[in-house]
Amino acid sequence: MHEATSTTLEHTDRSVSTAPPSLLRRAAFLAHAVVSYLVGVSSLVGLILFTLGVLDPGAGALRLGDPLLALGLDLGLLVAFGLQHSLMARAGFKERWTRLVPPALERATYVLATGVALWPALVLWQPVPGVLWSVSDPLARTGLSALAVLGWAYLLAASFAIDHFELFGLEQAWRAFRGQAPRAVPFRERWMYRFDRHPIMTGLLVGLWATPDLTASRLLLSAGLTVYVMVGVHFEERALRRQWGGTYEDY
Repeated sequence: MHEATSTTLEHTDRSVSTAPPSLLRRAAFLAHAVVSYLVGVSSLVGLILFTLGVLDPGAGALRLGDPLLALGLDLGLLVAFGLQHSLMARAGFKERWTRLVPPALERATYVLATGVALWPALVLWQPVPGVLWSVSDPLARTGLSALAVLGWAYLLAASFAIDHFELFGLEQAWRAFRGQAPRAVPFRERWMYRFDRHPIMTGLLVGLWATPDLTASRLLLSAGLTVYVMVGVHFEERALRRQWGGTYEDY
């Protein structure tokens, strides 16, 4: 989700360094990337289904009776996700991280860590009492729900506008498996990137806030992720300017 998710043009030139020598190791790389993709994407799907009211986060999980404890746990889960998703996207962290993790698996491992951080938030999320608004008009409810679906669809389309499989770490592992050299991806302005610098974040915000029923629990989640978006975009803009220089300034 960090563009990011993160998920922006910042990541379009991330690639593998050299192919691992053995077939077994290359196959392990690819398997790791596939599992990471499934874990990361499934957590995103879980978040989408929660915001659309299809899934109930924390359903079946142990409930904390104290509202303050419940609020503290929810905030802790949000902070844990935000720290993971932001810190692992920073260039300094990647430089150190790839000394331990093969460059071909850097992005896939980031996606895996994102799923590992997001799934607990969905499973352990505690309900917070209160309803801020509930739209009763059927047409208005349908319109808000449709807008949320469009927001999530916009996010998904934006991931393909750059390179969906590179963004989620599959392409890097696939090229390493095939023994191919890294693929340098040029700066491109495709689809919604022609008029929206951070469409993945735009889709996320629309999906979070377009709802006919804004409960206190939903407000906490939406507000927390919105703060994360604002902080993440700030640092990402700095990284993009360092990476692309005048090209990004013109953009």
